[in-house]
Amino acid sequence: MRQCHRGRDLKPLIFIVLLITGFASVCGVVAQMPEAKPGSVNDVMQNIITPATNTIWGIEEPQTDEDWQVYIDAAEQVIDAATRIKVGGTGENDPNWAKDPEWRRFADQLIESGRQIGEAARQRDLERLIDVSNEMMYPPCEECHLEFHPGMQEQEYN
Repeated sequence: MRQCHRGRDLKPLIFIVLLITGFASVCGVVAQMPEAKPGSVNDVMQNIITPATNTIWGIEEPQTDEDWQVYIDAAEQVIDAATRIKVGGTGENDPNWAKDPEWRRFADQLIESGRQIGEAARQRDLERLIDVSNEMMYPPCEECHLEFHPGMQEQEYN
């Protein structure tokens, strides 16, 4: 390497600058990363999925942009929450559930149904929204509860 500054080798200085820059970059990235497991699956189910799906399944005929936005928001909450429960959480059984291919399949089905419900709401297609919620969203919820938490399929949290 070329020497400058009165014959001193710059390798140590460059190394220190790169080390500090790299450390600062990593710290910035880590600080911005969301927590992968923000609570138990049960917490996410009770506080996000149940209210959002109840909104979708309790649909009333939307008239205004604000009415439709309620269903778009609920669909986005379902997508976000299903993505979170797919990786498990802090609950006792959560890590085992997250490893199970059926668990991940049910979460993927819930994510896809949320996407399609959101799209139907954006297109103001009430019939499609109802069809997707009944034919795509309800079955994986029911089947998942039967397989992973028997007795919960009839329980409501409100």
